[in-house]
Amino acid sequence: MTSTKTKNLFPNRLKSALELRQMKAIELSNLTGITRGALSSYLSGRWAPKQNNIYKIANALNVEESWLMGYDTPINKDSSYNKNTNEYQYIPYAVSAGELTEIDGINFYNKLSVPDLLMGKYAGNKNIVLMPVNGESMNNVIANGSIIAVLTKTPLECIHDNDIVVIRHNGDYTVKRFYNDVLHQEYVFKPDSTDLAFRDIVFNYDNTEDLELIGKVVMYSVML
Repeated sequence: MTSTKTKNLFPNRLKSALELRQMKAIELSNLTGITRGALSSYLSGRWAPKQNNIYKIANALNVEESWLMGYDTPINKDSSYNKNTNEYQYIPYAVSAGELTEIDGINFYNKLSVPDLLMGKYAGNKNIVLMPVNGESMNNVIANGSIIAVLTKTPLECIHDNDIVVIRHNGDYTVKRFYNDVLHQEYVFKPDSTDLAFRDIVFNYDNTEDLELIGKVVMYSVML
């Protein structure tokens, strides 16, 4: 997770990258699909971009996302710093941190480069996928707009109470905290939010045919 210092660095680094690539904000808008108004707010420091927009901007400007985010890394994607990064499959569909959200047929698109420093012991793990999060039901831990790293192929016996997981039920996806209620024979997926309106999602042990554990969330990153 990034710091307030990172938020303050982003406008200057975005300006520097535009100057280096001799690109105007309107050109960047056309390349990324991000509105000129949003880019103007990023440049002024009024707004901080969500992680998926950082990815689009970094890709269009051919600079390292980590550099844009304020980390002390080289600016260029082809720098030697890439020896300390790994690429992971990026699923460009938001996983709901609210109600279950339908995702029509997950397809793997671009890969996203993440510094090993952020991934820790999971650096280079081939079962990691990256997904953006949309919603407020996990905002005590994971803010709306975060990128999460999900360790797929994690068996249920390796998931413990209070772990954050991504599940699918009847084709719909969501991210929640996991609890195994042995007393009531239920798997409970709880929100962790400042908004108490969000409710638990509960599955009885005998009614899990349509419940699929996608994986355990092992990292998240967001602009504060």
